[in-house]
Amino acid sequence: MNFDYEPAHERVYNLVGELGRARFFPRAAQHEQANRTPVDNLRDLFDAGLLGLSIRKSAGGGGGGALGEDPLVSLLVVEQTARYCLSTAQCIHIHYNAAHMVDQIGTDEQRERILQPVLQEGELLNATGSEPGRTARGLYGLTTVARPVEGGYRVSGVKNYATLAAEVSHNILYAVIEGIPAPEGHLGLMIPRGAAGLIVRPDSWNPMGMRAAHSPDIQLDDVFVSHANVLGSPGQFPRDHWQTKSHLSFAAQYLGACEGIFDLLVDYLPKRGTAHDSYSQLRLGEIRIAIDSARWMIYRAVGLWRKQHYPQAELFSMNAKHQAMSAAVVVMDKAAQIAGSSAFSADAPLARALRDLRVQTLHENLDKTAATIGKYHLDQPYDTSSRL
Repeated sequence: MNFDYEPAHERVYNLVGELGRARFFPRAAQHEQANRTPVDNLRDLFDAGLLGLSIRKSAGGGGGGALGEDPLVSLLVVEQTARYCLSTAQCIHIHYNAAHMVDQIGTDEQRERILQPVLQEGELLNATGSEPGRTARGLYGLTTVARPVEGGYRVSGVKNYATLAAEVSHNILYAVIEGIPAPEGHLGLMIPRGAAGLIVRPDSWNPMGMRAAHSPDIQLDDVFVSHANVLGSPGQFPRDHWQTKSHLSFAAQYLGACEGIFDLLVDYLPKRGTAHDSYSQLRLGEIRIAIDSARWMIYRAVGLWRKQHYPQAELFSMNAKHQAMSAAVVVMDKAAQIAGSSAFSADAPLARALRDLRVQTLHENLDKTAATIGKYHLDQPYDTSSRL
């Protein structure tokens, strides 16, 4: 299989690299200290024509996203952005996946009303399924309830990890229809900015790392959502395995963040005077091998999505995500070993990179991912949506 970039991919990769070096990396410390969403970085991506890459080409987008004509193109933006600012990469990852869902399962009216402002004005979108306690209840064990009323639903509940919540034109949130248990009653809702009863709690986000990927809690107090803002049909998100469509985008974040740590080490070790040290050389070589192994698994998975081999693509995306997360653990450990404590003052770039990557990898569960792959090969029931 040929893994060389096509010209369009090379252009995107280089363009985001330039933005990352010139703008994203120099701003990263300020965004972290302020605990704020890097909206200037996202505006830079819009100005570069990259904010709509997960929308179909016929609508003016780039055809990215798992079900798009060119699944790699949007992943390259996530990967290269993560190399310079993992928090910004999380934001664009969330936006891309939300826009891709609207593009793929929204109505023609919804695509026009919600996606054209993304393409023309730089509006942002998100999608939030997480809730306090959901890990223990299971992926679709939601407590946010949508009560049917005339013209739509009244929605109440609490969401957490709502990346971009205060910045988007629509918060795409998930609830369960009153009286219809999940997964059949699982429902996607697009709640517009300023909706009565939707409360973003900015002070609820105070993590050790990924601080600039501001992901606060959202409170929904009897929010009215019209039928025009229902995304897809009840049960469609679990039925069509939409959770699996973001596996590679997470993997791309881990990959890019590892590349960023590698870059910092290549710059730092000669300054420390240990570039000639065989131990440093060994560990840096191990880091390089881990990164390259993860990259080719990710790109192989992209090929399966592109060929529309969906069951195989879902499974191999889990393989790739597992490998990327395993590489991240290796990279963080070995980077710390050869950089030494002098590289880890609180405001040092390497310290920030490791904090962010450590927190971001906690969104996934290596063991559950591997167990899912094992279930498949043992001909046991499995769910590629399971990741926690």
